Amino acid sequence: MNKSFSSEYGQIKIHKKVISRIAEVASKETKGVNKVGLECYGLIGKILKLFGYRAIKIKISENQEIKVSIPIIVDYNSNLVEVASEVQRNVTYKLLNALNLDSLYVEVRIKNIEKGGK
Repeated sequence: MNKSFSSEYGQIKIHKKVISRIAEVASKETKGVNKVGLECYGLIGKILKLFGYRAIKIKISENQEIKVSIPIIVDYNSNLVEVASEVQRNVTYKLLNALNLDSLYVEVRIKNIEKGGK
């Protein structure tokens, strides 16, 4: 299902891949995030990407409410809760503005920690 909007000129449909991509970029912009989405799964992630698999899950309910679930790997020595909260804030801000939404649910799944950074 896609997110749909109506304008005076007709329907506007935004594919889930676009929503996922905005969430991915917003997550990567967050300090303390080492990897996002399929990057969290290494070689398997690269193979899955070839087959169109997306690790960032987007669910759109029948009443057009959006839930985003994002897997991340956090930099070692970062505060996990602070990084996850900042990812939630950044993703929420970017999606609310890009899609002109009233509300959004963002779930961050910390899959691992790694040394090094961007």
